[in-house]
Order: sequence, then structure tokens, then C-alpha cells
Amino acid sequence: MNIRLIRTYLVDLYKLGAGTRYIRSPTNELAMFFGVSQQSASRIINELYKLEYIDKRYVERTLWIRITEKGLSEIEDYIKYINDAYSHPGEFIFEGYVTTGLGEGAYYMSRRGYILQFEKYLGFTPYPGTLNVKLNNPYYISQNRLLRRLSGYHIKGFRTKERVFGDVWAFKAKINDSEDGAVIYAERSIYGFEMLEVIAPIYLRGKLSLSDGDLIKIVVYLNK
Repeated sequence: MNIRLIRTYLVDLYKLGAGTRYIRSPTNELAMFFGVSQQSASRIINELYKLEYIDKRYVERTLWIRITEKGLSEIEDYIKYINDAYSHPGEFIFEGYVTTGLGEGAYYMSRRGYILQFEKYLGFTPYPGTLNVKLNNPYYISQNRLLRRLSGYHIKGFRTKERVFGDVWAFKAKINDSEDGAVIYAERSIYGFEMLEVIAPIYLRGKLSLSDGDLIKIVVYLNK
């Protein structure tokens, strides 16, 4: 079951009152509410239980259900996602903490094959280095996973005598509501979804007086 269906069924169960207490939930009634067959309703409940989104018990052969803390957290993330989508269309908003990377950003950002394309698509020459932002909140990590599925500006890789440089995708961004920049994803990135790499035409740590551990906000634009 994909996460969209999971969230839909959790919201349905919450609507029935399962967010605060155990509710009586015979599968024939759940089937009617979900709009599926009784067999499908039973499968849905078993999978949600297996994934620890709900707890279930039987009282005199009747099924009773309550949403777990994990399930409630998933609903909260879904609500936040909907609110963000409605309030900030075409934008992804992240908050994370400045952290020291592996020091490779300066090397890659100084490659002329990249610089020319950044100038063309982003309108600036990037400072030779990246600002690494650690995402601790599971919601922002999931948003980063979604963002990487989208098509930003395609910065094509190239080959030199020494090595091959991979493709990069870039999205224009605003850092701390003041500085223009971009979030980039390297095809051969060593970082997972918990990390954002940010570039800008200026030295962001200096301009914004940032140190490791400082909270920072990044707004990523999809249509600019």
C-alpha cells in the first residue's frame, strides 16, 4: 500500500473517531465507508496494523480499532503537506540545521563546465562551495524525497581529461527570506534525503553569520 492510500485510510478512520479512542469497526461497515469490498477492507486493516499505524483488538468477535501515535504523526504530516500546498503553491519549504559537509562543494562549484550552466539557468555565478543543511524533521525529509522526483534545471555533466562529472539538478531558492540561491542534487551525491545542498552567489555563512547548528529556512521554487 503506498503512502497516499495509507494517509487516506488513516484520515477516514480518524473521521470515525479512532484518533482518540478504540472504535467498533466491523469490516462490513468499514467496507461501506472505504468504498471497497469487505475482503479489501480486511486487507487494509491488517496492513495498517502490520505497519503499526493502528492498533486493533477483538471484543466478542467484533473488531475495535485505534490509531497509534505513529498513525497520528502521519496524519499530522499529511495535514501540514496539504496546508503548505494550499498556502504556498509551487513552493517547497524546509527548515534544517547548518552542518559541515565533506568539503567537496568548492571543488565541484569551481568547475567551468558547471559554472557556465549555472549562470545560464540560475542567473548567477555560484560561490565556490555549498551550504549543507541537515533535515531532522521527518516531514522535511519526506518533502525532500518528493522534490528529488521533480525536474529542476538540468545541469548536464561533462568529461575532462582527469574524470567524469555527473549531472546535477537545480531549483531556485530563497534562503532565510533574504538571499537568492538554489538547492542542487547531484546525480552521484553521497548524501541521502536528510541533507540539502544549497548554493548562492555569495558566501552564505559569512553573509548570514551562520555557524554549525544554526536553524535555517529554505524556500524552493518550482516555477521560476
